[in-house]
Amino acid sequence: MDQNDARSFERTKQTNRMRRVFTALIKWDSVVCVSIFRMSGKRYLDRFMFGVSHFGYGYAYPLIFLFIVVFDTGTRMIIPAGCLSFVIEHTTHKLLKKTTKRSRPFETLPQIRSLMRPLDAFSFPSGHAASAFVMATLLQHLYPFLVVPLYLCASIIAISRIYNGLHYPSDIMAGSVIGLFSARIGLIIFL
Repeated sequence: MDQNDARSFERTKQTNRMRRVFTALIKWDSVVCVSIFRMSGKRYLDRFMFGVSHFGYGYAYPLIFLFIVVFDTGTRMIIPAGCLSFVIEHTTHKLLKKTTKRSRPFETLPQIRSLMRPLDAFSFPSGHAASAFVMATLLQHLYPFLVVPLYLCASIIAISRIYNGLHYPSDIMAGSVIGLFSARIGLIIFL
């Protein structure tokens, strides 16, 4: 076997290894997604998860910032930091959605149905998770003593998206990371 054949053989082994890892991740993603969705069907939990997911649309986020700025005057620079953070988050998650074009779980997994209408056609990454983690990170910077409830709230918003049949776990993990980094960038630049 000459040197080129050896390199080709090594590349093939690495490619096969990567395929196995990728296949295992997709299987894990689907299994966890179905497991979380199977919790649905309980009236009060369904209503709660629907409401939490709706809150994640972000309509209240500007009101929360306005309330903070009005009643905590030392926090005015959070507005430009928040605006930049949300611009970065929104641009990144939209670009990734258009690039990856991943179908939603209710479209690909027969065990799952959509419990609410999606905002757009694609699943990866979760914009709800991204914006919830932007918000949690920005607020945690202002009020560090609220770190646990803020990230718990953001996590529940993210999980509600799986529960409602709209996202895979990897979608919300990617969205969460995008949100964290977007907020950190905004905070570094403005605060």
